[in-house]
Amino acid sequence: MINILLPSMGTSAFFKDSFFPKPLYEICGKTMLETVVDHYQTLGEKKVIFVFSDSDCQRFHLDLSVKILDPDSVVLRLRNQTAGALCTCLMAIAYINNDTPLIIANSDQIIDVDYSEVLAHFDEIGADAGILTFPSIHPRWSYAKKQGDEVIEVAEKRPLSRDAIAGLFYYRHGSDYVEAAKQVLRKQNHLDGKYYISQTMNELVLMGRKVGYYDIRKEQYGSFYSPAKIEEYEASHRAQIKG
Repeated sequence: MINILLPSMGTSAFFKDSFFPKPLYEICGKTMLETVVDHYQTLGEKKVIFVFSDSDCQRFHLDLSVKILDPDSVVLRLRNQTAGALCTCLMAIAYINNDTPLIIANSDQIIDVDYSEVLAHFDEIGADAGILTFPSIHPRWSYAKKQGDEVIEVAEKRPLSRDAIAGLFYYRHGSDYVEAAKQVLRKQNHLDGKYYISQTMNELVLMGRKVGYYDIRKEQYGSFYSPAKIEEYEASHRAQIKG
């Protein structure tokens, strides 16, 4: 059993002209929401937890759509924006503050990996938490500094290395995320007023926990953070079909 937490509360200037909220943006004929939910079907027993804006649920019924796609999922509806994804995820504390493994991932991405292999890798190296990394130097991403098979530091929107963090974070126990997130808040470790999930990895390192990593190729990471990136993904998808 594993919990998968997909926060979807943030607003994006890239989609400001779209009538429908970002999860309903269509990619290759399916909504982003369908694409992301389907992406995790290869995992075994799991509980998927979504966090949506209450206004989007009232107006566009995102919660009902999710229940059609995954009847066993949990949907949390928040009336107000939070101070960043770290805080948004803490709103699910009743479901994740336990010994169950936890994945927190961006709700606007897919990663072309076998997640069972990723989790097996983290088990093999004895990691308490883990990230996926791909090569980049663009400051839009968060970054990891590695030593051996461990991550020793992460930074948000600041290249520490060529190892950018794909938007997925693994915790052997969900309670580890909760404790690390609380530490981030206590230290007021924010960037421009926003609290990021990546900072929990630094706190776990300080706690003496082992943070591992799993490398992927850049083309394995499909981020939908802008319409241009979606068009790029669709073009690649069409090329694969033709090929």
